[in-house]
Amino acid sequence: MEKQGSGTLKIGKTRELLIEDIKAKIPLLVQHDLILDEISIQLNRYNINIGNILEMINDENVLRETNLSELLLLGEQLNLKFDDSNPGWMNEWLNPSEIKELRFYKRESPYEDIITLPYTFEHVIRTGHHEFAAVLPNTIIGKLWMSGISMYNPNIQRQAKKKKLKNEIIEVMNLNPKSLREIEKQTLNGDLITSTLRYNAKVGTGNDGLELYYDEKEQSLTVLEGTTLDVLDGAHRTFSIYNAYMKKSDLQGNMIVIFSNMTEAQCKRVQVDMAKANPIPKPRLQELAKDKLSDEVVIELKVDGELKGKITSSSNVKYSFGEVVTFSELSNAIDNSFKIESRLQVGKVVTVINEYMMYLFAYYKDNLTDKNSLMFKNRMFVGHIELAARMHEENIPFEILNNYLDQIDFSIHNSLWEELGILQYGGLSTRNRKKLQKVFEVLIK
Repeated sequence: MEKQGSGTLKIGKTRELLIEDIKAKIPLLVQHDLILDEISIQLNRYNINIGNILEMINDENVLRETNLSELLLLGEQLNLKFDDSNPGWMNEWLNPSEIKELRFYKRESPYEDIITLPYTFEHVIRTGHHEFAAVLPNTIIGKLWMSGISMYNPNIQRQAKKKKLKNEIIEVMNLNPKSLREIEKQTLNGDLITSTLRYNAKVGTGNDGLELYYDEKEQSLTVLEGTTLDVLDGAHRTFSIYNAYMKKSDLQGNMIVIFSNMTEAQCKRVQVDMAKANPIPKPRLQELAKDKLSDEVVIELKVDGELKGKITSSSNVKYSFGEVVTFSELSNAIDNSFKIESRLQVGKVVTVINEYMMYLFAYYKDNLTDKNSLMFKNRMFVGHIELAARMHEENIPFEILNNYLDQIDFSIHNSLWEELGILQYGGLSTRNRKKLQKVFEVLIK
């Protein structure tokens, strides 16, 4: 057995074999560099940042000098991404006790001093209600992230990205590796242009019920103990500055940081305002803005019921991730079929749709994976919502839903769907949307 660092490899396994296993997958990673951000998020819990990963995959000398624990963790991630048919990869290299020890591994930081709370920023001005502005050195930006004080919150991002990890679907930072590397390079060279970041002190995270304390006289802002600073705007710059900081402690340059103290709901409204200058995908914008009461119905459906995890905020449905419908398509369908007039009706409509979906997925679960069936395609929910509304209106129990849906040929070969534009790119015309509603409406005689 070969012992390196804190781990002992199984008999027949060597450090050289592990390096060769990693090297074999590096070309795949280079061809699919969007996977890099997910790997970096997973390894960040071990204090292995994206800069460390790039050094390992780009420089064989660095890879060979890397300690065994980090080689194993990188190898595990590469295996999960490019050879998911072998979920027991780590068990081939280590015994269970060694694997358990590996999960507690932390890469030593090149810096001993981290930021602890409470922490006070000087020369801060109040710019609005619960809003403050300060000029922070890039070194402090990097140190805040390293210290676990600033962090990523997918609930308030313009659009987080879904990724598959084994049998689990997670939300990760929607980062562009090329952009990250460019910003990091500019930061290291002292060429990064000063711009504005937004950090939100999340309401409810402060240990004593408060997150920020502003001293008007001293013009200082104190982030109180327990507070987390969610990155509301500037994730790429924050993460890249952190990567640069892990390579060089005396970074040049500054960033303007606007600190706020808001709830997640308030943060989403800020995202809507910022979208006017920086476009957000329309479904996500609609979700954040909650323009219609039907939007509130969809937000409830996303939280609980058969459609939980199946509604996407993106413009495109990723069926392989279990998604079936976009936020905007579902909201518009509900708006057209239910005619909600007050918030008192929102809960009732949620209940109706959840019950319809419960029977729909129970009766036709095989259609979810049938590539020849369009029953669960995004635009088909225009019809499903229409049928749910009509059945509820006529007091028809959803237990007999199959008696109605069995009358429709959902086959991809049905020329009706091509005529209605179910599969074509772009939105449905108003005329075709009404025709699709009619297909389901006439089932109720």
